[in-house]
Amino acid sequence: MAAYADLGGLGTKQGPSVALFWPMPNLAPLLLPWLVVLALLALPSNRDPRAWWIWAPLIGLVLVGAGLETVADAANNEALSALVQAACATAFGLTTVWLLGAALARRGLALGIPLAALAFAAVSLLAFLVSPASELVADLRQWEPAILLYLGLFWISGGVVFAGALILTGRLCRSRPGRARISLWLPLWLWAMWLAAAGLVSGVTKLVSGDSIEWNALLVAPIILALVSFVTMLPFLILSFTNAFYRERLQQLLRLPPTAPAPLVPMPVPTPAPEAAKP
Repeated sequence: MAAYADLGGLGTKQGPSVALFWPMPNLAPLLLPWLVVLALLALPSNRDPRAWWIWAPLIGLVLVGAGLETVADAANNEALSALVQAACATAFGLTTVWLLGAALARRGLALGIPLAALAFAAVSLLAFLVSPASELVADLRQWEPAILLYLGLFWISGGVVFAGALILTGRLCRSRPGRARISLWLPLWLWAMWLAAAGLVSGVTKLVSGDSIEWNALLVAPIILALVSFVTMLPFLILSFTNAFYRERLQQLLRLPPTAPAPLVPMPVPTPAPEAAKP
């Protein structure tokens, strides 16, 4: 290692080089969320070649996130880097919800929403903790031991927001389901759900600590979270609009009635031509 800038009082720039041995980090934890997706693809309801198209939005979001994270690191913007890593972790949670859509649809709303929220939270939190953001979490735990509890509550709230927004969108699109209507109502319901979650958290915080509510944060944060949530969900929507297997999954997540097959129209039976009269 050699200095390439003025070190001030730490030493001279032309000092002797120092050898630094950097051990290769353990990459096994980074594979855990990917292995969870593989395990979900092995479920009986996902034993279809078309189910493997779920890798397209997941890998695409991870690659975009890696590019944005490089830009955030170059700009030394820790807030943007943490937001990008949270969005990538959300992609794993949405993949889990999409792969469990058939099982969740068989449950009622009272059980389906909590199960979707827990599945989303478990996989998203796992992906977030094995990402580079875990170093930030470790630093925060030195000041706040309950940071893992806060993270768990945040991801569970995110699961409720996603599941609730999908169901409410399905209620409004039940009569005329279509791509445009779903794409229009879903971000609005995401914003409404995040606003309700932020209001609930702010109210509980005020009751517990007595601090005043920060209205600017209460109004701005749900907009940012709704935009990030919809952008993260958009590749999964595109997959569902273009793939018959995941189109059925989206209908199940929206709680829409199954599309009735078109009635068979009987083929007309040709009438035999009359025989020509014999002379």
